[in-house]
Amino acid sequence: MQILPNSDSGNLVLRFLSPAFLLGFLATSFQVFLAREFSAHFYGNEMTFGFVLAAWLLWGGLGSILASKYPLPKRHFVRLYYAVLGISPFCFLALRFSRFLLGTLPGELTGMAPMLTFALILTFFINFPLGVIFVLNVGVDQGNIARVYLWESAGAAAGGLLVYLLLVPFLSNWRAVALLGSLAAVFVFFSFARKREKPALGIVLCLFLGLFLFDEPSQTIFWKPFTLVRSKDSLHGKLQVIRTGEQVTLYNNGLQAYSYPDQAAAEEAVHFACLQNPDAGRILLIGGGTGGSLQEILKYPRTAVDYVELDPEIIRLSREFLPQDGQAALADVRVHIFLEDGRHFLERARQKYDLVILNLPEPATAQINRFYTQEFFREVKDKLNPSGVFSFRVPSAENYVSPELREFLSTLYVTLKKVFAEAAVVPGDTNIFLASDSPLTLEVPDLARRIESLHLRTRFVTPKMLMERLNSIRVNRLKENIESGPGHINSDLAPICYFFNSVLWSTQFKSLESGVLAFLARIRLFWLMDVPLLLFVLGLILFRMKHKESSFFLVPLAVLGLTTIACEIMIIVWFQSLYGYVYQRMALLLTSFMAGLALGAWRGSKRKTARYAQVIFIQFCVLLLVLALRLSLAMAPPEIFFFAALLLLGLFGGDLFIVSNRLFIKNKAQTGLGYGWDLLGSFFGAVCLSSILIPLAGLPLLFQYLFLANSFCLLFLVLKPKTIA
Repeated sequence: MQILPNSDSGNLVLRFLSPAFLLGFLATSFQVFLAREFSAHFYGNEMTFGFVLAAWLLWGGLGSILASKYPLPKRHFVRLYYAVLGISPFCFLALRFSRFLLGTLPGELTGMAPMLTFALILTFFINFPLGVIFVLNVGVDQGNIARVYLWESAGAAAGGLLVYLLLVPFLSNWRAVALLGSLAAVFVFFSFARKREKPALGIVLCLFLGLFLFDEPSQTIFWKPFTLVRSKDSLHGKLQVIRTGEQVTLYNNGLQAYSYPDQAAAEEAVHFACLQNPDAGRILLIGGGTGGSLQEILKYPRTAVDYVELDPEIIRLSREFLPQDGQAALADVRVHIFLEDGRHFLERARQKYDLVILNLPEPATAQINRFYTQEFFREVKDKLNPSGVFSFRVPSAENYVSPELREFLSTLYVTLKKVFAEAAVVPGDTNIFLASDSPLTLEVPDLARRIESLHLRTRFVTPKMLMERLNSIRVNRLKENIESGPGHINSDLAPICYFFNSVLWSTQFKSLESGVLAFLARIRLFWLMDVPLLLFVLGLILFRMKHKESSFFLVPLAVLGLTTIACEIMIIVWFQSLYGYVYQRMALLLTSFMAGLALGAWRGSKRKTARYAQVIFIQFCVLLLVLALRLSLAMAPPEIFFFAALLLLGLFGGDLFIVSNRLFIKNKAQTGLGYGWDLLGSFFGAVCLSSILIPLAGLPLLFQYLFLANSFCLLFLVLKPKTIA
């Protein structure tokens, strides 16, 4: 089959390179939007992203390896592009209607097993053929893997930039995918100019048109029997407004952000803190004001509120759909609204506060966890007046504290006590944590007297209710339970609390996952860190003893894949802990890495010959970069540092990929094996790192072990077989 026409030789280079560019462009774009959709339909924490990324890398690696061992005829080249484009709308459709397949209600949580199953199935249909296409691209380009890898990396960088600048801010996930897919289909058609592909082009365009038009109707069907009145894809997630009778509920990525009216939740979020200091003048409210908390704060006559909300769309939707009294609170002259990250706002705040109320969801993700760390608690303390009070609440249990719940609550309590002199916890199906350097009270007579003196109109936080909820036996029993827990410290660089929250979440499902997560929570770090490192060293020794020259250069590629994905994830978590707005910057951070890959591939392809010494030198540079990142953890680098680090990481990775592949292909003409080993190394890094190792081991220890692994890899390369020149 003739892939490229003989005519129009002036565009020959473009015709060779455009498919590889398109491959990288599609891979990055579809990966971003698939991850965003997974976040909207499953429990959107780092475990979700870890599963999606790991499954994506797994199938891409296997596709590339199998295509190398069992080459496909070149006539399948164009067909595979159309196959990927044609199947992708059905993958997004299956993900959106996954709740019907699982038999769950809208907004109902699902376990890890169905999440992982859907991740494996859907990514297979998209990224497995993309892995095969990489090998076919190399074949079409007469075996020039360096040039294909260079343009694939450039396409990935361009895709990330386009997603960041134009698609995420203005289009929903489905409509962005429909636009990208349609443009890609037209691009493929005109790149190859084959009339016989017109039917395939027409079918693909019709499928993407259906995806574009069916976006809103499909969401309406998804929320049945509830009534969806508005949906909005923002920079930070999928927001959906549901109306049930007189109640308005806002969901953020499938999880309830607030319901209005929900008097009980609004009152308990505010009054236990405000009653500690009824004369508070200035209050900082971080999140949750539109659910009724603002109205409750404004019942205190001397109060002015700085209300910080990350997502502007939450305020816009609330102003549109909340009833009159909810909108009046947002417009009150005593309320000042700031649309930015709450932690970033607190760091820059010059004034002191009498109360800081954190009204965010529980620390179920690393993004939210940064509001429950020792570092954030210190920032709160610095911005509180000497008698100031800090408060937050998390879901709990009315009477029974399970071992998993105790571990979660004790981590929060001990972390608070590391910063504040006093800490107290209100029992109930929601626990309210209070902290201060001044005395706190949960004595019912004191709180009841303050409620009556202020003439507070409350329905749930009343003197009568307090007598039952703050019964001394209940309060003391809860305190004893919490203090008997292991009491880990939750920090920015070791965000263990979100892992314990995942363990607690998994207990809702009677399946294997609950036992697995509980086991991981108890296991010693020796088994998580030392044993894998020892097995890695043993593997290097066994590989060295075999003297297989043909596969020798695959080892640094696999270690490279693991190192780059590990560093990439850890840099993003580190960046997030300092700056918070990672979802706005995610595509830009990934683009920096992909741009580095393209530069590295360009640098490697410019070398006239590939030499073994170059592999050793690049491996040494990677080792130095890992060491520099470890030493920089003690600092607070500017934003440009993280983009530069990812650029350098990609630069070394792309350069090593080209040099190692050239040396490998000299001995064994399987052009996709190096690419496959690189992706499989990334798979092992992704599946363990984001969901398990980062919270349990922490970034400092992980960088240390990554440094050791790369040191052993360098030693492996230096002690090369005599047969390798």
